[in-house]
Amino acid sequence: MKKIKMLPLFFLFTLAAMLLASCGSNQTSLKGADKDAVLAFSEGMTDNLMAGLNANDYAVFSKDFDPAMLSAMNQSQFDTFKKNMDTKFGPYLSREVSGVTQSGNYYAVIYNTKFEKDGNVVMRVVFSKEEPNKVSGLWFNK
Repeated sequence: MKKIKMLPLFFLFTLAAMLLASCGSNQTSLKGADKDAVLAFSEGMTDNLMAGLNANDYAVFSKDFDPAMLSAMNQSQFDTFKKNMDTKFGPYLSREVSGVTQSGNYYAVIYNTKFEKDGNVVMRVVFSKEEPNKVSGLWFNK
């Protein structure tokens, strides 16, 4: 898949890559109750991300970010990110969970997402394993 090349996403990619690299390469696919436990906290946070994106509301979008993510994407970077997402994809419409993984101290939820201009975008949201399980990374791949 070809990655979208946007400056704000670069910062998020870099941050998440550093976080995941520090965890090692031992990635485990979660199933059953383990998967359900991650989705129990992650779905609401992902709802906030996407609602904030559609509403152009940085406060809602970043509500569940950990401190590193807040540093990686401030209001100005969000504005550029939002403009690029609107140009390439248009408004967010829906998502479906494709998988949940654990790598070191992080969980990743992978979604197949639909936007108005593109119905086939893979989104990966990374969460800290440590409670309160804040958003630690975000990718959009095409």
